[in-house]
Amino acid sequence: MIMNTLLVCGASIGLAVIGAKIFNAACKIGRLVAERRDLIAENKFLKMTDDELATLILADVRESRF
Repeated sequence: MIMNTLLVCGASIGLAVIGAKIFNAACKIGRLVAERRDLIAENKFLKMTDDELATLILADVRESRF
């Protein structure tokens, strides 16, 4: 009886540890994906010509309508 209880508790703890490790890895992957997305956006922004940048700024100003 006690052996079964210890086995169930051990299995539950083991599953919790495995779940925590998977969650930690998923969070790390999510951070890397977000960082990559930000770098791609920054790279596109840096490659813009002056005319494209001016068009983007004017579009933002027109949309905000103070």
